[in-house]
Amino acid sequence: MMDKRKIMVVVSMVALLLIATMASACSGKHEAKDETDEEIKIPEAVNGEASAFQPTLEISIASIYGLPKYDNNYVQRYLEQKFNVNIKNIRLETIRWREQLNMLLASGEIPDIMPGVAVDSDMVEWAEQGIIASISEEEIRKYMPRYVADFESVAVSAWDVGKFEDKNWGVPRIWGNGTLGFLPAYNGDWLQAIGYSEPPKTLAELEDVLTKFTFNDPDGNNVHDTYGMTGRAKDATNQMFNLVFSTFGINPYYYALDENGKVVYSGLSEETRQGLKLLNQWFERGLIDPEFITDSNSEIRTKFVGGQIGLFDTGMWQHLYDDGFFGATAIEEEVELVIGKPLIGAKGKPYALSNGSLQAPQMFGIQLEEDAEKRARILQMLEFVGMEDEGYLTTVFGIEGESYTFDGDVVVSTEEYSSGEAGALLGIGGFYNPLSGRVVAMEKYFISPEKIEFRDKHSEGYDLITDVLGTTVLQSKSKYNEMLQNMQDQYFIKAISGEADTDKDFDDFVAQWLKAGGQVLLDEANKLHAERN
Repeated sequence: MMDKRKIMVVVSMVALLLIATMASACSGKHEAKDETDEEIKIPEAVNGEASAFQPTLEISIASIYGLPKYDNNYVQRYLEQKFNVNIKNIRLETIRWREQLNMLLASGEIPDIMPGVAVDSDMVEWAEQGIIASISEEEIRKYMPRYVADFESVAVSAWDVGKFEDKNWGVPRIWGNGTLGFLPAYNGDWLQAIGYSEPPKTLAELEDVLTKFTFNDPDGNNVHDTYGMTGRAKDATNQMFNLVFSTFGINPYYYALDENGKVVYSGLSEETRQGLKLLNQWFERGLIDPEFITDSNSEIRTKFVGGQIGLFDTGMWQHLYDDGFFGATAIEEEVELVIGKPLIGAKGKPYALSNGSLQAPQMFGIQLEEDAEKRARILQMLEFVGMEDEGYLTTVFGIEGESYTFDGDVVVSTEEYSSGEAGALLGIGGFYNPLSGRVVAMEKYFISPEKIEFRDKHSEGYDLITDVLGTTVLQSKSKYNEMLQNMQDQYFIKAISGEADTDKDFDDFVAQWLKAGGQVLLDEANKLHAERN
């Protein structure tokens, strides 16, 4: 198939000049480090049974997840022996992964297993450029039957995400927690200090809480040094002030259906305008931290436990649990974290933002189209690390009794391997197992009965706001989406901070968004929606 779809990776002069830089910068990212003072453990199987697979194959993996500190680590050698492969590790940085991958592609190297962080627009672009391999649903079902049954138990429609130009472009993936919503969390001591025995339930109550968090000295230090809340404008604008926008029944970065069943973009709606007006009013009154423009989730957590803000809305249940991103730090810093419910809004019921369970498929390099043997080997390896207890436990958690133990069915990391750095020595995590965290059958190792009870308790009593398109493949998305989102981000930040108004400037934003490619996206979305319904 490669002769039908020639690789169209265009290398600019700048990129050519950067290749040399990339070669030196990335060589340490995926070449073996021969000198180390730390012991690299060798799995017993390496010196034991021979692999049932023949012949030996070379497989390259590119990822940003669970980067192994050294080549030839425990998990790598375990899989190499099990499947008779030699693995080349291509480590990519979270922030620069696209830049690094593009330079790798420009040098003529395409990873066999592409980065799992890629989204649907990457898939379309890479398919058009001849970078990724098409792979049949029949072959995936043949070599990964248990995994197929697992993700289909959540969403059979996961197959649709990988369909483009009548071909399938990877192994479908789902994320179970994507079916749940984002929840507001409050400083419990501050709530009590301002006279609230429970979190606010309406937008009016929320405004009162934010006002008193800001002006009523909730921490009792006699210093005006607190804000009601901040927003995640630095690294996830679709989550920015989602509690407020959800009260209006929308997420401004999602597509929705109007009363006539037509696909519309919520960011252009009157509900979005009203949400921005309210946020601007709160900003002008000083209820919103002006640093929201540069705040990521890490800054939000730091400000919450540090007593600078009393509310955040960027956590889901797993982040708020005692061992979660927010929950664990709140306990450590002795801050009472009180979880609220989404607010009752204009439509008379509460709504919460949801990411949705569908994700872009796990993709593979174009060279696999002409290498059926390697294609089958990789699929069997993914089935093993995804669905077999031995494969999953070894690749995700390491060595029983050394890096982890069990509490019932739940895996508990040992003290020595409680840090990510220690795990990187073994190679455990998501690098060698791109299905980690995406297999329903393996939730038993992560979720205790207590966590299930906590999750269920905080997943009731509200409806979810999801993107009606989900990860539906739009051919025009790869061309326009990044530019349109940047346009929207810039206007929203200006509108909230008062640099732009929400009357004429909002109308201008809508017109510019449509003119800059948004109308093309909407036309394609409505055409596709009509065909499927």
